[in-house]
Amino acid sequence: MRFQSRVFHSHDSRRKSHDKITFGDALGFAIGDVYGGGSAILTGTYLSVFWTRFCGFDIGTAQSMIGAAAMLSACSAIIFGVLSERFYLFRLGRRFGRRRFFVMMVSPLVLVTLLMWIPGMPKVLYFFVYVLYVTLQQMFGVCYSSLPGEMTRDFAGRSLLSTVRMFVSGMSGVIIPFAATAILTWLGEWHAYSYQTFVTIITVAFAIVTFTSSRLTWELTPEEAGFGEAELARRRAAKHRRSAREIMQAIGHVAAEYATTFRIATFRVHITLYLICLTLMDIFTQSFVYFVVFDLGKTAAFASMLLSFAVIAEFFKPLWGWLFVHIGPRNLYAVDYTGALIGLGLLFVSWRLEPVLPEGVWTAYVIVSAIIWFVFRSLAGTVPWLVFPFIPDVDMIVTRRNRASIFSGITTFLRFIFSGLASMGVGAFLAFSGFKPDQSGAQSSSAVNAVAFVCLGWLAIGFIIAFIVSRRFTLDQRSDLIVLHEIERLKDGGNKDDVEPHVRETVERLTGQPYERCWGGV
Repeated sequence: MRFQSRVFHSHDSRRKSHDKITFGDALGFAIGDVYGGGSAILTGTYLSVFWTRFCGFDIGTAQSMIGAAAMLSACSAIIFGVLSERFYLFRLGRRFGRRRFFVMMVSPLVLVTLLMWIPGMPKVLYFFVYVLYVTLQQMFGVCYSSLPGEMTRDFAGRSLLSTVRMFVSGMSGVIIPFAATAILTWLGEWHAYSYQTFVTIITVAFAIVTFTSSRLTWELTPEEAGFGEAELARRRAAKHRRSAREIMQAIGHVAAEYATTFRIATFRVHITLYLICLTLMDIFTQSFVYFVVFDLGKTAAFASMLLSFAVIAEFFKPLWGWLFVHIGPRNLYAVDYTGALIGLGLLFVSWRLEPVLPEGVWTAYVIVSAIIWFVFRSLAGTVPWLVFPFIPDVDMIVTRRNRASIFSGITTFLRFIFSGLASMGVGAFLAFSGFKPDQSGAQSSSAVNAVAFVCLGWLAIGFIIAFIVSRRFTLDQRSDLIVLHEIERLKDGGNKDDVEPHVRETVERLTGQPYERCWGGV
């Protein structure tokens, strides 16, 4: 199938939205998530440390600025969700793609954010550069996450895209700490230029991979997405300056569009689990270096060394993809949360055993404990993205539309709202405990306990809640195929009155809507 418009003519021959996805196709898509997975690791793990050590920030101010920036920029996810949905109406969209254009734009803009790693600047400048950084994360996340649903409708193909993506994303989360370990050990972790060196290397890599991924993927053509010549002609005929009332009506329409996503029962459970798990990952990322330095009594380089063992978790990614298909998301969630709680328990024990075990024995124990935790932490970040491409299918049986970027937009918006709140909560809690990360000496016992409680205790509580919620998740390969077949039947002119009982039950269970309200919008 070839493009009928001027969208990346150099890739017209690769366009095969309904064909089998190859590993090469999946890798071309997944390479972009070196940025998607690595950007959060880079700032989440090291930015607060850098600001408190070299830029004159206290822990409360650093975490509050990080949290406030994330929340301030969260609205951009909503904007990019709507904009990318309708970007084919504009010449740039028809030339470069409505999703891939924004993925490509990350490439030059991310280089600007190197400014936030320069000591001695006004705090307000650090803040606004970080706002740009997280805005780019949202722009990328909204548009990039919509691509699997447009590249193929095949369950196995989408699973392959998501599995390879998660592997590549996870590898970026290993390479960054590995680079930090090497450079901080070589140059010294109490020098600003040590951090600046590895941050520059990683940021340039981000610029390269986002541009590359934008050229190796494809998406629905303007005609397939409903933006052919007839739509353009209608838009030109209706073109006029909008009044203030019309602008407010348009804003209200956008808000209503996003609000309707919560009418889908499967999405409500999915977004709850996603927000719990990803927020917990943020908390761990922001506090782990502090836990290693001030609770375990080691260095930031040692913390980075432990983080680099997350590479072992990447070899489990094919297993997670296989289990996702064969035992279903709900059972995989149960495996994930149980394993995560075991890993956190082992890390807690390593903290208590550090003063009593011989150095070599303790080091081996903490490495094993960290590996177990990283394996299930990796799964916690993988399952929601394995699930996500199938959420728009459940929505389509209700709305008759593919609203992938709408779901991606609201997901990213809430992701950063909760991430911001978590950052501010971590900062406020640690500041209240008397924690002072800018000094290398001993902390008060209350501060040490507070760091451990944030890094391990908050996560344990969250995973217990997530386990309970996950028992309500019922979407799997069988139910998704039932929904897709029903969509095809209705598209072909089938009568809603002829629906089979098991199909009706599946649709109502997944959507949370009476079948009579489906295939007509909500």
